[in-house]
Amino acid sequence: MIQITAEQSKQLKQIQLDALKCFVKVCEQLSLRYYVIGGTLIGALRHKGFIPWDDDIDVAMMREDYEVFIKKAQELLPKKYFVQTIYSEKNTPFNFCKIRNSETTWVETSVKNFKINHGVCFDVFPLDFYPDNSKARRRFERKNILLKTKIKTKFSYKNKGLLKQIAIFALRLLLAPFSYRKAIMRREQLNKSVKESSLVANLCGAWGKKEIIDKSVFSDVVQLEFEGIMVNEPIGYDKWLTKVYGNYMELPPEEKRKAHHYVEMVDLENSYKKTYLKE
Repeated sequence: MIQITAEQSKQLKQIQLDALKCFVKVCEQLSLRYYVIGGTLIGALRHKGFIPWDDDIDVAMMREDYEVFIKKAQELLPKKYFVQTIYSEKNTPFNFCKIRNSETTWVETSVKNFKINHGVCFDVFPLDFYPDNSKARRRFERKNILLKTKIKTKFSYKNKGLLKQIAIFALRLLLAPFSYRKAIMRREQLNKSVKESSLVANLCGAWGKKEIIDKSVFSDVVQLEFEGIMVNEPIGYDKWLTKVYGNYMELPPEEKRKAHHYVEMVDLENSYKKTYLKE
């Protein structure tokens, strides 16, 4: 893994902001609703832009709008951007979308061994309905855990200790009968399987059950400024952020004010095709 310099962080923010502007334009063209979430939402509320020590962007869309976006956005975006999904790229291991700048290199440690587009990216998460019924919820969770576990056995992890290596090896043996590609597609179908509910979830997010919330949170949008442009936030942003982060307007301790990048290679001037894949 490598450390990102202050100059690289500044350039990275600009690359992602340019991509976000194009994303917003496409959503407007297609009349699709999106929401900034996570640190991007906190940054917009607290700093009117990126959190100073962070430099990534996260957005989300209700599944119906998300599906339209991943089908139609590629032809509307500038050529350098790639809409990376399990449908547009065979080896992609994510059940969400990444907008990649193909003229850059950003190789994340977790997917360093995948033959995929490794350009600088930001994430677009689908928001899916989550079971209201407790029995249906338990069935859903069991299936989801199994499929996620199968998928994760293909990822690389930072600083793997002996116990983690043994656990991963054992899981690979245990889950060997399951096709990796089939697990990805089955999880995709599972995520989309609940057609109506009072609950909405970001099933591909980093915060697990904290990202399951009443659908009214995403029933409408309000706009706020992010690095000089206006973006959408969910109307229930306070409820969502409080559940996920607690007191989100309070600055973290100084020692925690740093980005958490786990990357193997960064080249913001050259395509991953010329750098990483060439190696």
